[in-house]
Amino acid sequence: MTAKRFELNGKQAIVAGESPFWSKYIAAALAKAGADVAIIGKKSTRMDAALNEVKQTGRTALAAVADVTSAAQVKTAVEKVHSQSGKIDILVNVADIRLGKPFLDTSENEWQAVMTGNLVAAMNTCKAVGPIMLAQKHGRIINLVSCLAERGMPNSSAYCVAMGGVLQLTRALSLEWALEGITVNAIGTGWFKEDKKEAFNEADPLARYIPAKHYGLPDDIAPVVVYLASDATSFTTGQFMYVDGALMAHA
Repeated sequence: MTAKRFELNGKQAIVAGESPFWSKYIAAALAKAGADVAIIGKKSTRMDAALNEVKQTGRTALAAVADVTSAAQVKTAVEKVHSQSGKIDILVNVADIRLGKPFLDTSENEWQAVMTGNLVAAMNTCKAVGPIMLAQKHGRIINLVSCLAERGMPNSSAYCVAMGGVLQLTRALSLEWALEGITVNAIGTGWFKEDKKEAFNEADPLARYIPAKHYGLPDDIAPVVVYLASDATSFTTGQFMYVDGALMAHA
């Protein structure tokens, strides 16, 4: 019985946001757990890769092309998904627009682009799926957020602030929708590599700062996403779960 609560059979999921890394892995994890998956974002090779991952599992894959920084486009994309499936059970926001630059050298346009690409994008998708989930009295919203949402980093002020905003949106919505059957959680991602050999490269100087002494792999995130998307987490909301090799526990 416990294992069945983690299955996503019959669920409709959305993976939204411009991410150079996460979209295909999150989409694949949800599909392997039994969900149909729609991808909301710009048409790109990354979107195609994510859709192919879903199709390979035999689940339904849907491309809902939109600029996630546009509330109108996101609303139209969500309506397309809802029209096809009749419901939206899961939303995973994976936007990850980065900028590494000293604060005083960061232009107004650069600052705004990072805010819009991360925080505004998450706000748009949450606002679009919110009425549907509220009407259903059920929903799972999961925001992938860098650990820099809670820890500062030099030359990354815009990114830290944007990620902190997504985290606070997560916490605020979890309170606002706690009585409505909707859970809202965030996953704090540390440093990741796609290639296992690179992730476990002992010569990498950055790896020494991670207590686990290696980078994470996408498979380290996937089970946490499925867990938070499942019926097993009806009482888990407003949480920020680190997947970081103990990086944030390190003083």
